[in-house]
Amino acid sequence: MKTVRNYLKTKLCLFFLAVVWVVAAGPNDSLAADAARTDEGQDPTLDLVFVIDNSGSMKKNDPKFITPKVVSTFVRQLATNSQVGMVLFDQKARLLIPLTLISNSQAQQSVIDSLQKIDYRGQFTNTPVGIERALYELKNNGRDGAQQGIIFVTDGIVDTGNRRKDQELTRWLKEDIATQCRDEGVRIFGIALTESADFSLIQTLAARTNGEYFRTFEAGEISGVLNQIQTLMTPPKLQARPRLAPLPLLPVLPKERQPKPDDRLDTHQTQAQAQMPDQNNAVVVTEKSAWMISITLALVIIALIGALVFFFFQNNKRRPVVPSLAEKELNIPEAYLEDLDQILSNSMEPFKLESEHINIGRSQRNELIIDEPAISGFHATIEFRNMSFYLEDQRSTNGTMLNGRRLLANDPVRLKSGDNIVFANFSFNFNIADQKPFGDTVMLSMTALEDPEAEATIVLDLDGADSKQGLISCLQNHLMQMYGLSPKHKEYVNTYFAHDTLDIVATAAHENLQKTKGDAEQHCTPIIKNKAFYVICSLPGSIDTAAEWYGSRYNGFTQFIFRWIRSDQYASAECDQLCIVTFGQDPATWVSITIVPTHSDPNPIEIMSVDFLNEEEKSSLALDFDHHGRVI
Repeated sequence: MKTVRNYLKTKLCLFFLAVVWVVAAGPNDSLAADAARTDEGQDPTLDLVFVIDNSGSMKKNDPKFITPKVVSTFVRQLATNSQVGMVLFDQKARLLIPLTLISNSQAQQSVIDSLQKIDYRGQFTNTPVGIERALYELKNNGRDGAQQGIIFVTDGIVDTGNRRKDQELTRWLKEDIATQCRDEGVRIFGIALTESADFSLIQTLAARTNGEYFRTFEAGEISGVLNQIQTLMTPPKLQARPRLAPLPLLPVLPKERQPKPDDRLDTHQTQAQAQMPDQNNAVVVTEKSAWMISITLALVIIALIGALVFFFFQNNKRRPVVPSLAEKELNIPEAYLEDLDQILSNSMEPFKLESEHINIGRSQRNELIIDEPAISGFHATIEFRNMSFYLEDQRSTNGTMLNGRRLLANDPVRLKSGDNIVFANFSFNFNIADQKPFGDTVMLSMTALEDPEAEATIVLDLDGADSKQGLISCLQNHLMQMYGLSPKHKEYVNTYFAHDTLDIVATAAHENLQKTKGDAEQHCTPIIKNKAFYVICSLPGSIDTAAEWYGSRYNGFTQFIFRWIRSDQYASAECDQLCIVTFGQDPATWVSITIVPTHSDPNPIEIMSVDFLNEEEKSSLALDFDHHGRVI
């Protein structure tokens, strides 16, 4: 056996030597041509369309209009064989300038001048129509062979004022437009200016088009991002492969020119021939020689195939057994399905999701067996992956519903704690331990105090005479966001944040902020009023570091919430809800509200301070947002 192996190895080496000889004797003209083009040092051909958010919120995040300035600088740095277009979007999209070849300073300036139309006065944010308009421009005026890209800058999420329309537009953008961009070779690069931007949407567009997404919290950071995008769109230069000299072959001369044994060449003639080679002495390979080489290569290839088959079977014999899923250490959150219709044999106990893949159906082979005629044999699955649970209908006869919406077959949907699932007509609640309150949650960012005259955010002087009134104004501005969500939220604000409540909250907040200013610690004051348990807190540090702060101090903001829910104070108060009102003073005076219902209201108010959640919490809570920040 050892002799056979050595023989096969020898044949394998001979094959690779033959390949090297063939490559050396016949250089690849295409690669050489590519290398020659690269060596010429030509700049890559770029077709770029900027899609810039013109909604009113951009004025808050870019008050000095830095975005147009850095885009102008970027355009000036592009090669003269680049094409650039500009699209501006708010409630609708406008083509500021079509794709223009910036071959000279005049053309370059015309592109830059189009940016003067940016005024940040739009009422809504219709990202899909902006990107679709850019794609249309590239499809019609883009050049064959050019690197094509869409660079869009935004600070928010899709918001047309109509929730249902926003969901339809978001789906259209993620599925149809992103697919068209990928098919056309158009890469999407998203730049988000705030934490409230729809990162899920921006990341999805980048991933599906081989683009990239960036988080920038100051408009001035866009310049560096644009340089990164230019680098990403520049293909790496090919290195010219050195050409090897062909292996020498013995010349085969025509019979009439072959030297006789007794021929004697004149010394001077021999030297002349060495210095000036005769073209007739070129290497000639006879048909017989070529035929022998072909036969040799064929035999070597056959030997190589035999060797590969031999080694394949030998390796398979020694291959270690891969451990099954059951043998792996699973890190699955404690999650349950609560049987609301009590159709399971052990309906008193919720069904625990203990493995990465749960089959659900009437068949006894499923992990969750629902033995009812309306349930299909293999009805649905729940799978745990990427730190989230996913529900998928398996083409069941009577369908699967999630929160009143019928699922498409074989289209996994991410679950969040508190979701209602209906298999055929049998209802279950999906819950994750320690996340049960967070079902249909509205996610709101903080609200900073603004000076209307200066059109800028401000920091209150806590020692000033009007500091308490400033805190009330800041809180009222935040409540206006809640007020406009729905009639239910409007009623809630009127009930639980009346004028006398605002005064109590502002007084406690002022005292706690003074303490935080002195010791850089968090201070919280509980207040019970109207069957609501208010916790008025101050937070040290910047709002940008709030999630990190809660993570290091409490292992996350959600755990901070549960500490209060489980506290003796809250239990003895017997309130219907917990309301955490948090104030801070960096970089401006701001406020954020979290509301967690703990009673059995079928349609409760639930609000979460999204600025306080870290990425792991967002992932585990399975958060997808609509235009109001409400979880979809």
